[in-house]
Amino acid sequence: MSQKRSKLYYILGGIAVLLFVGYYILFLFAPSGNEGAFTIKLEELRSRAGSTEEGAENLPVSLNGLIIGEGQFPSAAIMAGQSLFQKTGLVFVSYQLNYADGSQIIIDTAQDESLHNEFYEGQPFYSEHFAIMQEAMKKARLIVATHEHVDHVGGIAQSPFLAEIKDQVRLTPEQINGPTIAAARFPDGWLAGLQPLEYEGVYRLAPGIALQKAPGHSVGSQLVYIRLQNGKEYLFVGDIAWDMANIDQQKGRPALVSWVFLQENRQQVADQLVALHRFKEEHPEVRIIVAHDKADLEKLAEQGIGESFQ
Repeated sequence: MSQKRSKLYYILGGIAVLLFVGYYILFLFAPSGNEGAFTIKLEELRSRAGSTEEGAENLPVSLNGLIIGEGQFPSAAIMAGQSLFQKTGLVFVSYQLNYADGSQIIIDTAQDESLHNEFYEGQPFYSEHFAIMQEAMKKARLIVATHEHVDHVGGIAQSPFLAEIKDQVRLTPEQINGPTIAAARFPDGWLAGLQPLEYEGVYRLAPGIALQKAPGHSVGSQLVYIRLQNGKEYLFVGDIAWDMANIDQQKGRPALVSWVFLQENRQQVADQLVALHRFKEEHPEVRIIVAHDKADLEKLAEQGIGESFQ
C-alpha cells in the first residue's frame, strides 16, 4: 500500500511540476533583450524628416489624437508576471498630423464598432469619433499605420469611403501580406490594388515625418518619427509596448498572448524594448508614444497634443 501511495505522490508531484513550468512559460517568463541588437536610428530619422533650421515652414504645425474606443485586458496579458486578477485599461487611438496649408496625415485608424465589439464587447466605442476620423481620412494627404493589426488598420478596412481613400493609404508590403491583417476583413482584392510603400531602413514619408522598419510585434511593424515646426519630437512605437511600463521595465507580453494571439517574435520585441528603454533615458526630448497606454495619453494631452481632429 505504501508503494502505491509513494507512486501516486510521485505522479502528483510530477504533474504539479509540469503545471508550474507550463504556467511559468506561458504567463511569467519574458525573454531578456540584447543590448545593441536593435538600433533606433534617430539621426537618420531626423535628417530624413527635416530640421527646424532648414525649411521649418514646411514642417507640420500640430499633432492631434482621437480616442476611437477603449477596452480592458488582464494586467498579466500586458506584461509577463503581472496579476491575472487586475485589469489594465487600453485606448484605441487615431492621430492626425497637421500642416500649415491645411493638409493632414493620419497615423493609425483603430477599428470600427463591429470589430471593436468582437474583442471588447461592452467596452466604450465612440461612434462620433469614428465618424470624425473617417471624414478626416477623406481629406488626408496620406494614411499610414504603425503595423497591420486589426485595431490599427480596421478603420481603413471597414471605412465607408474605401474608394475615396484608396490613393491616400500607404501600407508596406509586409503589412499588406502579413499573416494577421486578414482579421481586419478588407474587401477581397482591395489590398492587392494598393501601391505598396516599399523601403528599406529609414524612409521620408513627408516633411516632418519619417519611418523606420521595426519587425517583431508584427512583420510590418514600423516606428513613426515626427518633428513639428516648434521643435517638438515624437516617436510612435506602435505595439512594441502596450504600456509605458513595458519599456520602463524592459519586459514584454507573456508567451500565451505573444504566440497564440499575436504571432509576434518575442526576442525581436525584447531587443526593441531594451533599445527604447535606453532611448528614453538618452533622448528625453523625443516623446515616445505607446499606442494603447491610457494614462500616458492623458499626459500627452497635457503636453500639447490635441484631443480632437481638425
